[in-house]
Amino acid sequence: MRAAPLLPLLLVVAWGAVACRATPTPRWDPAAGSAGPARVNLRLKGKAQERSLSCESRSACDLLAHYGRPMGEDAFRLGLPVSDNPDLGFVGDVDGPGEQLPPSGYGVHAEPLAARLRAVGLPVRAERGRGLAWLQTQLATGRPVIVWATGMLDAPQPVAMRDARGRAFVVARGEHTFLAVGYEPGRILLVDSATGREKAVPARRFDASWAVLGRQAVVPDAPPATGR
Repeated sequence: MRAAPLLPLLLVVAWGAVACRATPTPRWDPAAGSAGPARVNLRLKGKAQERSLSCESRSACDLLAHYGRPMGEDAFRLGLPVSDNPDLGFVGDVDGPGEQLPPSGYGVHAEPLAARLRAVGLPVRAERGRGLAWLQTQLATGRPVIVWATGMLDAPQPVAMRDARGRAFVVARGEHTFLAVGYEPGRILLVDSATGREKAVPARRFDASWAVLGRQAVVPDAPPATGR
């Protein structure tokens, strides 16, 4: 059999290498002065939480994996401080039932989770009181955001409490974390730590539930360097 000409073969191989090369997701630069994109999806892959009250650690580990820093859920959680105040540390039994309030099994809020993420090498900051425009800006610039709402994405009455040392904090039954990973007109895309799956939620419904705990969030300082 006659050998195939070498040059066409090399051209085919070169074209295939270019065609198969991953293309980084374009990121919006607010400094450019253009309007942000109408749709964003950061394509973050999630997993279901391993314990009944480990939603925050699951969201944190999914964020770490997206940044190329995989870590086991229990290993991450065991590095959190323990407290009777969720603003200071994890409250209660991680295997306890949901819908409880401190000092029973509850979970942890943004600031201790952010500190734990920084301790394992991911620069992040905790935020409160932000809004949908801020959230969409973070997403458009490539940053997934851990957000605190309720598992049913409803808006129960927040409960004001004090810890054993008299420090005030606010909680809600059914507290739960999601990773905001994108948006489209009228909807926010969330990875649910309970299931690891992405879902689109009406923006107004999400915002009302996010507001219950003061619109808490944990956001990375920069998008992933890999061009995800």
